[in-house]
Amino acid sequence: MMTKTITLEEHSIDNHIDDHVDKEIQDCFSTEVPKCFFVFAGAGSGKTRSLINTLAFLDKERGKSLLMKGKQIAVITYTNAACDEISRRLQYKPLFSVSTIHSFLWDLIKSYQADIKEWVTKSVQKEIEELKQKQLKGHGGKAGEKRAEELKKKTERLAKIETVKKFSYNPNGDNVGYDSLSHSEVVKMSTEFIATEPTMQDILTAKYPILLIDESQDTKKELVDALLIVCEKYKDRFIVGMFGDTMQRIYNDGKDNLANCIPDEWVKPVKVMNHRSANRIVALANSIRSTVDGQKQQARSDAEKGIVRLFIASTSDDKESVEKKVADRMVQDTGDIGWNDDTQYKSLILEHHMAASRFGFADLYMPLNNSGKFDTSLRDGSITELSILSKIVFPLVTAYQSGNDFEVSKIVRKNSPLLDKEAFASESDNQTKMLEKAGNAVESLMHLWKDEKIPSCLEVLKSIRDTGLFKVGSRVDELLTEFSQGENEKVTALRNALSVPFCELEKYSSYVTDNTRFATHQGVKGLEFPRVMVIMDDAQARGFLFSYEKLFGAKAQSDTDVKNKREGKDTSITRTARLFYVACTRAQKSLAVVAYTENMESVKNTALSNGWFSEDEIYIL
Repeated sequence: MMTKTITLEEHSIDNHIDDHVDKEIQDCFSTEVPKCFFVFAGAGSGKTRSLINTLAFLDKERGKSLLMKGKQIAVITYTNAACDEISRRLQYKPLFSVSTIHSFLWDLIKSYQADIKEWVTKSVQKEIEELKQKQLKGHGGKAGEKRAEELKKKTERLAKIETVKKFSYNPNGDNVGYDSLSHSEVVKMSTEFIATEPTMQDILTAKYPILLIDESQDTKKELVDALLIVCEKYKDRFIVGMFGDTMQRIYNDGKDNLANCIPDEWVKPVKVMNHRSANRIVALANSIRSTVDGQKQQARSDAEKGIVRLFIASTSDDKESVEKKVADRMVQDTGDIGWNDDTQYKSLILEHHMAASRFGFADLYMPLNNSGKFDTSLRDGSITELSILSKIVFPLVTAYQSGNDFEVSKIVRKNSPLLDKEAFASESDNQTKMLEKAGNAVESLMHLWKDEKIPSCLEVLKSIRDTGLFKVGSRVDELLTEFSQGENEKVTALRNALSVPFCELEKYSSYVTDNTRFATHQGVKGLEFPRVMVIMDDAQARGFLFSYEKLFGAKAQSDTDVKNKREGKDTSITRTARLFYVACTRAQKSLAVVAYTENMESVKNTALSNGWFSEDEIYIL
């Protein structure tokens, strides 16, 4: 029997198996027959690379003509970090408008204040009526009191709406005040305008004849539905391109069964190569999604073998000790000393509060998380008061304590109203006094750390408010007063959170800026790491949307799961399978999966029967 020798040239050809996809996308922009498209791109397939290549092609072929007509190409992606990266790779060219969903929608509607006022008025009126009906039908107790409080707030807001001259909205922060719009209001309102208002449809298609969406599987379903309507109506002059992977949908506000909702006439190229991960990790990823959609990827011909391991431990075990044992075992099995250093591998946990507990900022995090009022702004560190403390005060304190006078001066000059550039330039006679005042404000702040004391975050805010060192916002005055009955829930939650020592803020800041070994399964989508430890711990997660114990057969399905499965709807198992896929496919070289359970044998048997792991890849600790 003869064996064929694979040449380097054949390897290279094999690794370019997806090159046709970019050509298929480019053909969609034909002026004779323009077509919308959906690019199916699994983990590590180079989805972003194809997006960038498409944009470079459009810049070359149509950039000049579009700009001359005052038009742009819109790119919507999921996070601010992704926006920054795409803009950087596009060299910040004015042809491209790169933004998150919320920023894109607000930029589209913000000039239409009369329409906004009309919509908000009707929306609040509807909410008031629904609350009144619930009060009539509902029981008293705490739920009734909460409804009554909410009814009062909405009634007050309705009365104030009439006086609003201009509504405001911050896509990257928490919005306070009766003239501010919430994130959900902006999404609902703008997508409704796009779906139903011909004028808004004309504005959208005229300004952005081409709209490309990254991570389309997690794009708000309201926006997807609205765009499908516009695509059908304006198919001769409006092209939408979606890049995504339905297996990586991890948020509930994404479109269910997106692939099945794409019109037949759309072009649907598929990328099958995984350029990120070792062979064994790609094989695991394929086996995880085999029960969901049967889609398969192939590893690069030059990919290393790779190692995966499943470690099963008791829920009652000491978690830090278990995970240290896991890391030690991975050193032995891989021969990779990087597992000896916890800064050299990424620990993926199920929820943020698990990180808060393990990394030491739980007292700050939990009041904000439990309030349910901050959501995205809590996860990305954009809450106004926390942002000031973490992005300005923390670096200032660090620089001062390390004796870096140059950095102290730089931070103060850049951020302090006491040294406002225009005021400083115009006050030539008083510049010395202004510098002295700013210096005294810094010293007053740093006095809080005298004799190795650690002030609370509230004490820090009070100092910078009293001295005017930095702008803190009007809400700080409320935070620094005593709790009062009926006050805004956000204020109460923030006061409780900011009562903690400042060192917790430092840890929180490190976490949200990705400077710790911890991240969530959800938060690492799109990222990659040489070594990954996936931690599955339902007991610490406290949620109901995901259940690794159900996925691994350690816990029975609920009646709701059975009902949803029968009706073809999402279940906690299908959601968790997607999450498991996302988490595992972050690994490039080696992967350790840690399962905490009281039903160890079931977890092991399920892992074996599903073909996820072999016997020699499983350790029971």
